[in-house]
Amino acid sequence: MDKRTQILIAAECVLAERGFYAFSMQNLADTAGVAAGTLYRYFDSKEALMNELQKFIREQSANIILAGFNECSTTKNKYDLVWQNIFDYVIANPRRLTLIEVLHCIPNVDQADITLFENEAFKPLIFFYQQGINTKQFLNWQLFALIAVSIDTAISLAKQVIRERVTPDQKQLDQVRDASWNIIQNPHFKPTGIIQ
Repeated sequence: MDKRTQILIAAECVLAERGFYAFSMQNLADTAGVAAGTLYRYFDSKEALMNELQKFIREQSANIILAGFNECSTTKNKYDLVWQNIFDYVIANPRRLTLIEVLHCIPNVDQADITLFENEAFKPLIFFYQQGINTKQFLNWQLFALIAVSIDTAISLAKQVIRERVTPDQKQLDQVRDASWNIIQNPHFKPTGIIQ
């Protein structure tokens, strides 16, 4: 693992444990096992580090959430895969979801790029939704409205499982996933081919 990645992983731990206002570069140096001066070779300031941390989290998240995406043959298979990957990812990484929310509140961090699905790493997913809208398979809603009533259901359900309000049951997960899929379908869609 390169030093920059080592620092970002340590920064995620420190931010999760202490929050932004109790986060110090010295705490980070101690956690990362590097000299404090080394941090500034990679990041000009605490704010620059936070900007890079949110990019790092998004890129890692995209790699996990989109794993296997291009191997799926049908639109529904792609949807099912991403939905399940998101659910599993949130269950396995509840701290990450919290950190994305924390990063929304940090002063001087580039707020335009913080939302999980809004960046280059998630381009295949954005294209998937846009193509569904363009081919009239999906409702002609704003892109992130479609995501909110579809893929975001995986995040919301995973939060309820983490809080022990819902017991994870694959049958119920499938029902919620399929219901969210049905919500975004255009009832007037006439299939002419498969969205790739």
